[in-house]
Amino acid sequence: MVIYYSSTGNSKHVALKLHETVHGDLLDVTQLENKSLFQLKDGETLYLVTFNCFWGISKQMESFIKNSEFINLSKVVVIMTCGGYLGGGDFSVEKLFLEKSMPKPIIYSLVMVTNYSILHNIPSFEVQKKKLYHAEKALDRIIQGTQKPYHSNWFIRQLTPMIQAKYEKARSTLPFRTNGSCIGCRLCEKNCPVHAIVMQENKAAWVLKECDNCLRCLHRCPVEAINYGDSTKKRLRYTYESFTEAIK
Repeated sequence: MVIYYSSTGNSKHVALKLHETVHGDLLDVTQLENKSLFQLKDGETLYLVTFNCFWGISKQMESFIKNSEFINLSKVVVIMTCGGYLGGGDFSVEKLFLEKSMPKPIIYSLVMVTNYSILHNIPSFEVQKKKLYHAEKALDRIIQGTQKPYHSNWFIRQLTPMIQAKYEKARSTLPFRTNGSCIGCRLCEKNCPVHAIVMQENKAAWVLKECDNCLRCLHRCPVEAINYGDSTKKRLRYTYESFTEAIK
């Protein structure tokens, strides 16, 4: 069973490729009920694929794990995509599973292309190409079982709660803005995994105080009308799909 949560396509690509080998169910968290029940077959592994959020996982994925029940679960593998460094992300996920008396997960860090343009520049196309080439090789090793699992050290684990506290602040929707380029296509409203966006006077408006901070709306806007304050205005947009289209 493969369950994934993706904002700009990295984690979805990983889940799709993983599913080609392990088969079973392939499920998108955003399409599931928050409280779900899953029955695994004897010997079946639960694979979770999601993106790194400030050395942890998003509230959406965290809530899904906390509120779901997995019957006959004996092995969990978590692949966390990130733009560079996973930090104490493994520590955060391990803690979540142990609190539910679930098996300790095997965790892999998979460096791809960052989408967190609030803090980082999106790399050029040529850099994207190199990073995703290496990511594909690493993913092959994960699937083949030859990749070493990720394990953060003691010091990084001590810092993790402080880093995660920054995620809580970043979840504020106040900095989101639309510019005059907005065409009222409603794509952001449709795609928001936590339903934080509605159209008001034919423009996107954030009606929740907090969101998942996944930036799906920003990167998938077809006219680049969405920004997070001033920090993203001059930065590139990125989706895995746009990258694959560019290399065809």
